[in-house]
Amino acid sequence: MAKISFKEIGLRYVFSPYVEPVTRVMPGESIILEIQDASSGQVRRREDVRDKSKIPFANPVVGPIYVENAEPGDTVSILIESIKPLEGMSAVYFLDSFEAYLTGVSLHRFMKNPLNFKTVIGSIKDGYVQLFDGIKIPYRPMLGTIAVAPHPEVESISTFKNPGPHGGNIDLPDVCPGSRVFLPVYHEGGLLYLGDAHAAQGDGEIFGVALEMSAEVSVRIDLHKGKKIEWPRLETDEELITVVTASGGRDLRAAITEAYLQLALWIEERYGLDRRDALVLLGQAGKIRIGNLWTAAAKICKSIIEKSDSHL
Repeated sequence: MAKISFKEIGLRYVFSPYVEPVTRVMPGESIILEIQDASSGQVRRREDVRDKSKIPFANPVVGPIYVENAEPGDTVSILIESIKPLEGMSAVYFLDSFEAYLTGVSLHRFMKNPLNFKTVIGSIKDGYVQLFDGIKIPYRPMLGTIAVAPHPEVESISTFKNPGPHGGNIDLPDVCPGSRVFLPVYHEGGLLYLGDAHAAQGDGEIFGVALEMSAEVSVRIDLHKGKKIEWPRLETDEELITVVTASGGRDLRAAITEAYLQLALWIEERYGLDRRDALVLLGQAGKIRIGNLWTAAAKICKSIIEKSDSHL
């Protein structure tokens, strides 16, 4: 099994079709990736400060990975097999964008009364992350960033901002071991990027930082020829999930609506249930999860549809 590490290829901060692939894989092949954390390795102790004024930037990724025989109009899927911490620790820390992320305005900065926030180092042990004052939470690893090189009209996109149909910095806790992520292909080879591992993250990633960690990630990459999708999809043992982001003039309300429409189309495609009936079903049994504050994920339990399949 091939292994690619950020230590060998360096840190990359854009999803671009113009970067030489770090490796090529055949559909059905697994690969191991070592990925750096979102602070680019700057925060390891309580006294460390994240400096975004210069390189290294935020949200480095490993890639692109070239998937053999992938062509525009196809779909690649990525089964996340495992996510293991490289250093046994994770960190939550202050960003200069914290206030704007949380409130949308900079009133505290205007009043010369900045919001104060401390760095918290979480040790990972025995299935938990130890935070502070005896408080620990379950270790629930995930990938915050997963994407293909975007549509040719877009060219290159920052790994930190502007997620979209190509994926990107969606920070969705469901992108975790056991889940399969489906992404549209815009370029020959698909050109897949992964990064931004978290030891845990709450819904909304409310101030822009989760329990960031460097990690070893094992994934299996598959190709679905002639299968075209408009937005990322996820499948777990229990759920179908469609992901839409608030970008390109779309606000979060519109992203939620579009995510449900995309899920209705997937239900029609998978189970043969008319899309309008699927939307009625989603209105009663659908669920919404907010990844970060610009990612909407619409969900449905597969058992609801599969148990009713004989009556469709």
